[in-house]
Amino acid sequence: MKISLIVPVYNRLEHFRAQFKCLLKQEVLPYEVIITDDGSKENILDYIEDLLPQAKFKVKHVFQEDKGFRKTRALNNGVKASEGDFLVFCDQDLVFGTDYIKVVKENANEKEFIHFRPINLTQEERDRFIDNQKNINFSYKKFVEGLPKEYTLSVNKTLKKDSIRRVLYRLGLRKRGIKLVGMSYGVSKKNYLKVNGYDEKYQGWGYEDDDFGNRLYAAGIIGREGRTEEIQLHLWHHMDPTKKKSQNEDYYAKRREEVLGRKEYFCEYGYNNSYEDDKVVVKMLKEV
Repeated sequence: MKISLIVPVYNRLEHFRAQFKCLLKQEVLPYEVIITDDGSKENILDYIEDLLPQAKFKVKHVFQEDKGFRKTRALNNGVKASEGDFLVFCDQDLVFGTDYIKVVKENANEKEFIHFRPINLTQEERDRFIDNQKNINFSYKKFVEGLPKEYTLSVNKTLKKDSIRRVLYRLGLRKRGIKLVGMSYGVSKKNYLKVNGYDEKYQGWGYEDDDFGNRLYAAGIIGREGRTEEIQLHLWHHMDPTKKKSQNEDYYAKRREEVLGRKEYFCEYGYNNSYEDDKVVVKMLKEV
């Protein structure tokens, strides 16, 4: 199985550098890492060029012009550039232990998507993580062990709830099982294409991941909770003031009824029919 790991980025590339260091230490390596860029002003090579010689996987950079928040198009762009048969999506500010890709590979199948639940770090913890990671002897496991025990308890509690939701869904007692949150999950490319990927009519922030999850359920692909040995961490960052309310709320409500009520899981504007036609540039940063 070839795993393509797809990371949507927009500036704050010091966080992606921290993630890339985690990828270099994976017990099971991805086939490729695809950085799909929503028009960052920052240059990706300024942050990872010195690390590329260590990478034993392909690294691609997919770039689209900055015309506002267009995560849906960026993700579809990334999948179009992918060669793998299983896709892992993770936000640029996610960091994880050495077994992340291994757990995905062991649980990957075409009937389910695998979903993880990271914990949010404080600003001080984020700064300490990035500073400690500069040490050649840095241990992700030891860093997690130094965090408050409540973090691991919270993640385990949420995963238990996800497990209950999955069972209730299978029993027909819920319309949907685990809610898909785009920060960390995996799905087969076959199933991604089955629903036509992300709906590019979601312009601006909000509901795009929820809609994608709804359409997977409508297509018969259910969520399963993923458990890594150490909890995954979401690096702190300032909250974007534009994310208090989403312009997509009304569109989502309409689509939710169509998708979950009438099983209309294939979106009009997605992987095979982009909503916009501006140029996309794909560059190979590391070949193997």
